[in-house]
Amino acid sequence: MATILLAEPSAPVASTLRRFLEGAGHEVAWVGGAAEARRLLQDRPPGVLVASASLPVDGEALCQELRQKGSRLPVLLVYPPDEEHADTRAAGAGAEGCLVGPLKRGTVVTCVSLVLRLAEAGARALTPDAAAPPAPAVAIPARPGGLPERRASRTDLFSVSSSPDFDFLKRLLLMEVKRSRRYRYPISLLLVEVDRFTEHTLSLAPPARTALLAEALGLLTAGVRDIDVVVPFADSRFVVFLPHTPRSGARVVAERLRERMPSLKALPGATASVGVAVSEPPAGGAKALTQGAGLSFGGLLKEAGDALRRAQAGGGDSVVVAQAGPGAQDG
Repeated sequence: MATILLAEPSAPVASTLRRFLEGAGHEVAWVGGAAEARRLLQDRPPGVLVASASLPVDGEALCQELRQKGSRLPVLLVYPPDEEHADTRAAGAGAEGCLVGPLKRGTVVTCVSLVLRLAEAGARALTPDAAAPPAPAVAIPARPGGLPERRASRTDLFSVSSSPDFDFLKRLLLMEVKRSRRYRYPISLLLVEVDRFTEHTLSLAPPARTALLAEALGLLTAGVRDIDVVVPFADSRFVVFLPHTPRSGARVVAERLRERMPSLKALPGATASVGVAVSEPPAGGAKALTQGAGLSFGGLLKEAGDALRRAQAGGGDSVVVAQAGPGAQDG
């Protein structure tokens, strides 16, 4: 795993970020000011710089200095929850992306993993090797939430078996399924895919595909709540987990995300299909809880995947919600 330089003046925030990143296997060096950050950047260049935009760090200035020197070091800027223009500010500073509080583990780990893959893809593009495998398509979330289309190999970042952020989502969802049954609240799972992504991007170089997917990820992330989780799944697909969300609410969110896709600047007029699976624990006593005991992460994912395929079979640019119960359907 890579070395992460964390430049954050707040000890509690730094402690949380460090715990997230070290838990994902990264080595983390922490500094609380700009002078210390500049020294470490020169003495021991990290794999990624995660820097607060607040003083005394001023991550935007640090990033601008790096870009003026020609450095391609990946930079993620961290903004407080009340910052409404984080995307614009981060882009203006030359950063690969930004994190806006409140910070969540899945978001932080995903962002760092993706900027590392983006740097790897960029390096391969600069030094092409005919014998080397093609760089995986990845995306950088511009806001929290954490994520893209290509028929992925089992070693791809977005392969179910190899993505740490997807593994985190599975653990989270398993826990939420148990809570849902116990406290009787609904949970929803969405699978969102850019329609005909491969067809539309055949002529694009890997960095251009990456930028497009990054923009798509930013659109999706900005369209959900802070308590929701967006994670890359495979190809150009994104998993969106919505806790405390019934069937009616899940459809509203799915339609909102579908409607956001045509605004992609890198692929004007793009459309998306969305498959929705919902778990709504039935009312009743112990018998009702027993009836819902078969609910699983894999079951929800399969229902959402089946619904997505039906949406795509109808021409795309649509939402299909799976009905409760095995094999039931709803357009």
